[in-house]
Amino acid sequence: MAVIQPHIIQELSHRPVKEGSPVLSVYLDLDPANPSNRRSGHKLALDSMLKEIESQIDDSGKLVQFRDDAEWVRQKAEFHLPKGRSFILFSDVSESFHFEEDLPIRMANQVWYGNTPYVRPLLEALKEYERYGVVLVDREKARFFVITMGSIEEVSDVFQEPPVKHRSTAGSDHMRSQMIFQRRAAKWSESFLKDVSDILDDIILRYHVDRIILGGPEEVTAELHRLLPRSVAPKVADRVRMSATAKSREVLDLSMPVLEQIEKQREQFMVSDLITIARKTKPTVEKAVLGFDATLDAVNQGRVHRMFYPGGLKVRGYRCGSCDVLLDHIPPGGKCPYCSKPLEDVDDMIWLASERVLSMGGKIEEIRGEEARSWLISAGSIGASLR
Repeated sequence: MAVIQPHIIQELSHRPVKEGSPVLSVYLDLDPANPSNRRSGHKLALDSMLKEIESQIDDSGKLVQFRDDAEWVRQKAEFHLPKGRSFILFSDVSESFHFEEDLPIRMANQVWYGNTPYVRPLLEALKEYERYGVVLVDREKARFFVITMGSIEEVSDVFQEPPVKHRSTAGSDHMRSQMIFQRRAAKWSESFLKDVSDILDDIILRYHVDRIILGGPEEVTAELHRLLPRSVAPKVADRVRMSATAKSREVLDLSMPVLEQIEKQREQFMVSDLITIARKTKPTVEKAVLGFDATLDAVNQGRVHRMFYPGGLKVRGYRCGSCDVLLDHIPPGGKCPYCSKPLEDVDDMIWLASERVLSMGGKIEEIRGEEARSWLISAGSIGASLR
């Protein structure tokens, strides 16, 4: 799956407004782990959202345009083979403008109809997920990759033929020729690696790269590291031995231990910070909560900025079909404490709560690192930082 690049999102956000020709923007959750997506549930969700928008359009001309855009979106969703966890589509049939992309991250179902493509969720995802650059280099070739949201894409390559070729000679002439060749090759190699470092600087700016992994023979990556400009050197996360001819999947696999270590440290910091803030004695303003009751209460109030839960945890709960309240326990009498209507059983309350948070513009963090996960479970299994 290709990595959606920042400049593409910026181009979408700056698309000129076409008077009288709105754009239909659709975000679809296709995650197979989502119970509501079984039996093509995402198509039913899409149809419901499109019908709701259609019911709000009074202008007959605008209604015709919307129906054309909606039909294009429905056709794409009908025959789409998912390659990720979300699917985004932008359509303005009257201007022959269409865009579709799979994303490896989970995004909430939403539909917008306005003058420009609704790219805010994409911009927020761009800020949320770190972007890693990999420069794969030997003394004759350099290749550049961007990794984000679990996907990798090769974005550039640089190849240079050495300016000197070795020629066989005899005796002392051979030794002198060999020394000259080695000096020229070393000088050329350093010049080439300086060019690579300059190109790397440009790629970091163009693709908004946060951290860099240097891949290749150890002596070459060490030399490249030494030549990096001061603005780039602090971004180097590690050096990894790998072949300069490695395929993208192999580059991703060899980079994963570095990325997982960075993610492990990030999770530990976030969970530790959450627990510390939530346990603060007599806070003037509640900024974080722990445990199912307090977290679901914050979800019901729409106060969650970021919800944390351990990967793999599944908890039953209850939902009010009338006022949509989520509860982790059933009150006396088995009725909603707010509207007194009957409650429904929910197999996976964490999933439903996380969907609610996403739909309100919040973030979710599935904690997978063993240490951070155990900290969170000991502190109440689930928690949230609040708005």
